[in-house]
Amino acid sequence: MKFEFLPIFVLLFFSSSVLAQEPRTQLYNDKGPHGRHARHSQLFAGHSQLFAIGHSLRMMKTAGFWISRHPLPDAVIMGHEAIDQFNARLRSKKLTKDIFTRVQDLKTEPLLKGLEKILSDIAAKGYYTSAGVRNDQNFMDNIKRNMNLNGVVKGPRYGLVVHFASQRFLPIRQGLYEKKDDHDFDQLQNSALDVGTPVAVVHASADGLWYYVMTAISDGWVESKDIALGDINQVRQFAKDNDFAVVIKPKADIFMNASMTDYYDYVRMGMRLPLTGVDAGRVTVNVPVKDAEGTLAVKKAYMNAEDINTGFLSFTARHIYKQALMMLNQPYGWGDMYGEQDCSRFLQMVFATVGIDLPRDSKDQAQVSNTAVDFDEKSNDAAKIAGLAKVPGANTLLAMKGHIMLYLGMFNGKPYAIHDTTVFSIDRVIISDLSLGQGTHKGSLLRRLTRTVTID
Repeated sequence: MKFEFLPIFVLLFFSSSVLAQEPRTQLYNDKGPHGRHARHSQLFAGHSQLFAIGHSLRMMKTAGFWISRHPLPDAVIMGHEAIDQFNARLRSKKLTKDIFTRVQDLKTEPLLKGLEKILSDIAAKGYYTSAGVRNDQNFMDNIKRNMNLNGVVKGPRYGLVVHFASQRFLPIRQGLYEKKDDHDFDQLQNSALDVGTPVAVVHASADGLWYYVMTAISDGWVESKDIALGDINQVRQFAKDNDFAVVIKPKADIFMNASMTDYYDYVRMGMRLPLTGVDAGRVTVNVPVKDAEGTLAVKKAYMNAEDINTGFLSFTARHIYKQALMMLNQPYGWGDMYGEQDCSRFLQMVFATVGIDLPRDSKDQAQVSNTAVDFDEKSNDAAKIAGLAKVPGANTLLAMKGHIMLYLGMFNGKPYAIHDTTVFSIDRVIISDLSLGQGTHKGSLLRRLTRTVTID
């Protein structure tokens, strides 16, 4: 975590002003990688501009407040068939993909050229290593040799993630950072994959310790120890089993014994696992493991019944509000670092509970629906507020360069959103009105807003 030390008189001024009112006033500074959050830092001339406005009242911090203000909280926005069609459109627009069909015709040359471009783009940035020195040519040459760019792609192999796994832009655990002390923002961290995530392995590092894998929503290098390879039909059956549990808590534990004392791992909200039984307070699921030969096997495991739903939740405003507000104050994780989530992963997790397969990154999430309204960043704030008053809460995304949020609705003439961001050096999911950021060089969220995207 980064901490900024302020003159004592500024801290005293801030403390006295905050204690006098219920709403919290917070510094705005959102961060994130590659289209998830546009990272920035800001120095302020005086205390009048130091703290941005982003009030949220105590009563706004549970789902019930927003449910009570929604005109039709229990109306089904899209049924299962409509959601399947919506997901198919995302795949046809190449915002997501079906790894069991799309990668079959993958060509070696374009893939390896793409990997080399990622390497050269990162090398050109001149990032710092964890030791505080800039990555040099020798450092990058060693990575390039291990990327096996002269190798041959023989067609995809399929597997399942057996333990929570970081997905990297390069096959190396060591991080690279924009600043020497920015270890919470590793520029090589792309995403992370939960237990049970199906993958197509399309390349391997020279040392065999890394696989380059494709998932439905992200691509990158994953340590081979975290992937169990198997037959494509075995992987497909696991991924598409009609009887499944979907995780509805921020994190849900997996145990390997019926008394639920032999801990295996956890999975995050929206993840689905094949469901084989329901008992009082406990469910039985299948999880992927490696057998004695290191190949894919499926084993029975146990989870708390309260952590899952049998099948997807219905797509209603009530369920989206409940799932989103359940994530309130959950820690922020750049590219899923530390097993957490960033702004776009937060939305992907929430909507996955109702069966909607949002893309991984904010720039793609802003393109998921034809029901969208575009704004100019320089347009009048009053016109934006008038436009927001016409779109529904719960199923509308608010997009801007480098950031994306879930629209909650209007209250006392102000638009509110829930989003995962960094606020006053505290990284977490927050509720704020769109004045957050006012007084900074980037301006308020309302000023930066460029598009509303309604999922229906």
